[in-house]
Amino acid sequence: MKYCEADYYLAFHFCQGIGPHRFQLILKLFGTAHKAWQATETTWRETHVPDTVIEAFLNHRQQYDFEATALDLAKLQITYIPQSDDTFPQLLKQIPSCPIGLFVKGTLLPIDGKAIAVVGTRKVTPYGREVTERFVSALVSYGFTIVSGLARGVDGVAHRVALDHGGRTIAVLGSGVDQVYPPEHRELAGTIIQNGALISEYPPGTQPTPGNFPARNRIVSGISLGVLVTEGASKSGSKITALTAVEQNREVFAVPGPITNPMSLGPAELIQMGAKLVMSAADVVAELPVDASSTPANGVVKKRVEFADKNQETIWLCLVNGTQHIDD
Repeated sequence: MKYCEADYYLAFHFCQGIGPHRFQLILKLFGTAHKAWQATETTWRETHVPDTVIEAFLNHRQQYDFEATALDLAKLQITYIPQSDDTFPQLLKQIPSCPIGLFVKGTLLPIDGKAIAVVGTRKVTPYGREVTERFVSALVSYGFTIVSGLARGVDGVAHRVALDHGGRTIAVLGSGVDQVYPPEHRELAGTIIQNGALISEYPPGTQPTPGNFPARNRIVSGISLGVLVTEGASKSGSKITALTAVEQNREVFAVPGPITNPMSLGPAELIQMGAKLVMSAADVVAELPVDASSTPANGVVKKRVEFADKNQETIWLCLVNGTQHIDD
């Protein structure tokens, strides 16, 4: 059976010892994933790839089953999008450690290129909840897709508010997309799948281990135009995400809070480091290279829109940000 380039990307994605950086080296050495997969052992030995990695690859190549992998993904209703595909998020292609590909439950749309990450503490306070709700509802009315990490606290609030106001939202997981964590967010994850996507660079079955989340954070920021931190401690994952965003040349926004609250220290320190202090969604939009013509009217935010079928929803999503040419 003849396989396409995407199939070979997927095959390499499952190979132990080959991550984003090493995969880019392999592409430079061989030209395509297909040629790398088909190359002889002698050719591989002539490269600068470590012998341990070559051994792992040769064993993996011998055991890997293209048809079985495709069938397993189909049963789980998971789509694989390699970085070479046109539907792979364009912003994410720009980061140095771009994932080999993404495992997706749900749908990524072109309008998701207008995305903003909203992150913060798991121990969200009433103040943090209020400002997260205020910013997310307004950002949705401006046509932004909301990106976050499906964690407890601010992440969960951001996803829920986006959905409640008829917006799209993307959850980036530190596990396989079939391993929702925390477990109490399984129902939320199901709703996200219907109105956005769960995405991960980790293959199905991957458990949420602590080491996965720093790598996950680079995707949260990399897929977004900017990162908004609404609340967080001095040492927190949200602060790490913001610093990663700086390295990726993304905008960083922080909401000020009471200096007596430890959960306000993260945004305060980011502001001291040069993050944009924001007090409204308009402050965020003003710094981003996007069309902000669809501004909220008198602070009224539209609730979720119901559709008779998928075609209506697709058309509405194309028009929600403003007038489009008939060809588009």
